[in-house]
Amino acid sequence: MANNELKEKIKQALLTKLELDDEMKAELDYDTQLFGDEGIGLDSMDSLELVTLIYDEWRIDVPSEDMKKLVSVNAIAEYIEGYNK
Repeated sequence: MANNELKEKIKQALLTKLELDDEMKAELDYDTQLFGDEGIGLDSMDSLELVTLIYDEWRIDVPSEDMKKLVSVNAIAEYIEGYNK
């Protein structure tokens, strides 16, 4: 399980990088689905921003087949921790 410090860093980076509106900001939690109707509704352009964010912050180049794993702050944190093992 990813640590809370990493999760909070990811959450804050998402809030800054993706320029979420106030409603999305209020809904964003560690388990919130980022994409689709069930979550805050990020789109494909946001997914590219997310991949760029991960590369800029953690120097992890996310292959396109792994993008579908990045569905929440928790999932992103686990992906980053798993990559660094």
